[in-house]
Amino acid sequence: MTIHRPAWSVLLPGGPSGAGKSEAAAIGRRLGVSWLQVDDLRLALQQSGAVLPRGTAELRIFLDTPRLWRLPPERLRDALIGVGAAVGPAIEIVVANHVDTDAPVVMERDGILPSLLDRPPVRERMEAMRVRAAFLVEPDEAVLYANMVARERGIADRSAASLRTEARANWLFGRWLEGEARRSVPVLEPRPWETLPDRLLAPDGARGGVADRAGSPSGFGARPR
Repeated sequence: MTIHRPAWSVLLPGGPSGAGKSEAAAIGRRLGVSWLQVDDLRLALQQSGAVLPRGTAELRIFLDTPRLWRLPPERLRDALIGVGAAVGPAIEIVVANHVDTDAPVVMERDGILPSLLDRPPVRERMEAMRVRAAFLVEPDEAVLYANMVARERGIADRSAASLRTEARANWLFGRWLEGEARRSVPVLEPRPWETLPDRLLAPDGARGGVADRAGSPSGFGARPR
């Protein structure tokens, strides 16, 4: 099988947890490029003991807050935004390094925010067509909940109510991402799952988006992430 090297050096699929970003791993396998989870950077910053700059307090909210899942979903959405903002400078450095060393990589997870794409080092490399980004937004909150339950990761000893709170927060986060991202990058509905890698790799005009539901199944079915 002939593997064609991508024109870009960094592909950034963003979106809330449960929306299908892990399907991006198929792109890495197909193209023979590395796949990196932004969570690796978040965990390193949270747990390494590194001295963090001001404005990054939200980075630890999911670790240090008692009865976290009793918070309002809107507060949890804001925390997700805060975590993404805190880890943004680290993502920026990794993106620039992979472009400048010509080492293609797919980077995914919910720490990727539209504001990352406005940071000068990332924006310059996007304008040079070396960085591509898209946000995956699942319009059905029930799908996010079903995916969380199906993947069975990080939900041990969690109540159904807390999982629904998390699903609601992720849905709200997706709505926020969609509003922020539409100004500059594609926003895609992840379903149908089977075509997502092709749509992520397609030219922007051929990807289809949240508002374009053609070909998307009317019901929903969980697919583990």
